[in-house]
Amino acid sequence: MKRILRLSVAAIAIAAASPLAAQTLTITTAGGDYGTAMKEAMWGPAAAELGIEVREETQSDGFAALKMQVTSGAVTTDVIHLGSPEGAQAAAQGLLEPIDYSIIDPKSLPAGAESAYCYPFSSYGTVMAWNTKTIGEKPPASWAEFWDVKAFPGTRALRANAQDLIEIALLSEGVAPSEVYTVLDSAEGLKRAIDRLEVLKPNVSVWWTSGAQSAQILKDGEADLVVTWNGRAESVKADGGAANYSFKGSVIGTDCLAVPKGSANKDAAMKLIAAMTKPERGAKLTNYIAYGPLNPKAYEGGLIPAERLQLLATAPGNVETSVFSKADWWVKNGDAAQAAFDEMMNR
Repeated sequence: MKRILRLSVAAIAIAAASPLAAQTLTITTAGGDYGTAMKEAMWGPAAAELGIEVREETQSDGFAALKMQVTSGAVTTDVIHLGSPEGAQAAAQGLLEPIDYSIIDPKSLPAGAESAYCYPFSSYGTVMAWNTKTIGEKPPASWAEFWDVKAFPGTRALRANAQDLIEIALLSEGVAPSEVYTVLDSAEGLKRAIDRLEVLKPNVSVWWTSGAQSAQILKDGEADLVVTWNGRAESVKADGGAANYSFKGSVIGTDCLAVPKGSANKDAAMKLIAAMTKPERGAKLTNYIAYGPLNPKAYEGGLIPAERLQLLATAPGNVETSVFSKADWWVKNGDAAQAAFDEMMNR
């Protein structure tokens, strides 16, 4: 009897020392190749480390699923993968728990990428790409030179959307990356950016509306200089197309991880996010997809092969001149920015 009692006490002590033992959490992702990459590199190893079970649900529209769960009071997911603009929108609508930075390292994000409600973990860049046959080996070295149609004649292709372009327009006028949103917060900032885009408008031959279209433009040589996403430019280059690109002055977008408001497993969910986003796991994600981790330590100690670094928006050498897209600014000002952009397009 005493032996049984001692074993029972020992079992209770072990359970108390492992609060996540036998716990099950649910993570919601968009599925597909990205979801598979996250499982293999991030939450699969994190779950094993914490001794928990993680179930995956996939949703093509994570924001809609999140809003339905929270507003109905039937929250079934514990961690959700969102684009940072969606994360900011969800935070503004009270759909997320605040990130617990006593559990998650507050120093694990670079300046400009911080978020109170949706923890950024991967990144991509809106970049300058060019046709190597027509532009040659000396492309524009900055957005200011991209605007210089005398020194760099040729057609341009830009996205038919204000997002990222207004930031790039200010960079082209010499605004420092750290000051872009300070300028946009000023009374004349948005007008200044739109006016700058209007200067370039006569030299824009295509205003594209999808990432696939931007890649095709670059591949076909339909424009000499193209603003696109780094993954699209890299796909054309890797397929042998006459294309190259630069991260200098890129606008970095991020994806993030959040805990829905009302999750029954809030603390455990925060611990899962912390474990998922350890440097070695962010580094491993790049084995599957060319999205750069946000944690700067992921770039230390050779965790990412040197040849892979050049493909990542947040890698040293790429990130220093970039602007992190400010998701909460776009939630607050996006409609006004797009309206001003559309008005400029119709003039």
